[in-house]
Amino acid sequence: MGKEVVSAEDLHQALETEIRKMRTGADWAKWLDAAALFPSFGFGNVVLINLQMPHANWVANAGMWEKLGRQVVGRNAIRILKPVHSRTSPADNGPTVDGQVHQQVIGFRVATVYDVTDTVGRPLELPSTPAPHSRRVPVGLWDALTREVYADGFALEVRPSGNGSDGYTDYKAKQIVLGDHLDDYTAVARLAHEVGHMRLHSATGTGATPDETRRGVREVEAESVAYIVLAHHGVGTEASSFDYVAGWAALVDPDDPGSVIKATGARVVNAARDLIESTNKHLKTNRTPLPPVAARPLDSLFLPPDAPGPAL
Repeated sequence: MGKEVVSAEDLHQALETEIRKMRTGADWAKWLDAAALFPSFGFGNVVLINLQMPHANWVANAGMWEKLGRQVVGRNAIRILKPVHSRTSPADNGPTVDGQVHQQVIGFRVATVYDVTDTVGRPLELPSTPAPHSRRVPVGLWDALTREVYADGFALEVRPSGNGSDGYTDYKAKQIVLGDHLDDYTAVARLAHEVGHMRLHSATGTGATPDETRRGVREVEAESVAYIVLAHHGVGTEASSFDYVAGWAALVDPDDPGSVIKATGARVVNAARDLIESTNKHLKTNRTPLPPVAARPLDSLFLPPDAPGPAL
């Protein structure tokens, strides 16, 4: 970022500037690609990592690299934002339901992570991103996503959709319907999309945003969740709706479209993170083969520096 000493204010400004520069679907997709590689990082830090090192593919702090048998030797430090918490005990605010010590984010500080290319030591299997337009689907991914449907109290039906579409989510009936004409790749991709809708949306939606614009936002969110989850599992997808992100963000908030993009990115990344964690657990439990990008243990390789906190 051009400075030896970088403050949290510098990073916040760089983040806001980068988000405001977003114009195309390719800009949005590059952040989703980074989110697929670094699922433990929040949207803001994903943008910051991509800004400082666009080709990073395995990021951790120095302490984690040491645990993995490697040492940091390069000088390409990647600065990210880490929440600073206050500790609030039950005695401070009276009785609590669980009697636990609660934390509140009171600010952010700068933390440093490094890509694997700036380390030396024990050989590791490097992760990889899916090849463009890859239609390779890991065995068991359909079952893993189906479990998510039933875990949320929805049902899944594969039959003629009745409206000519590849599928849809019926929130009132609590079911996802997929067309029975889809090939395996398209069916898994569509199921991931509908699971994104199921996790993020409701039958009516909320807010004063016009219906057509709101539908556009919902489609981008669902498609983005599917894109991250599938990319994490080595499946390449395209999403034409990404081309409209900047446009509808300006419609939702003409004065500050960047805030809309940031909020949407946070919702998408948080939902995708939960799906990545649960689908990984299912695939590992059932001993199904995973592509390299998903083979990295989430609890050891992608933790932000120090103790975990709310994602930025």
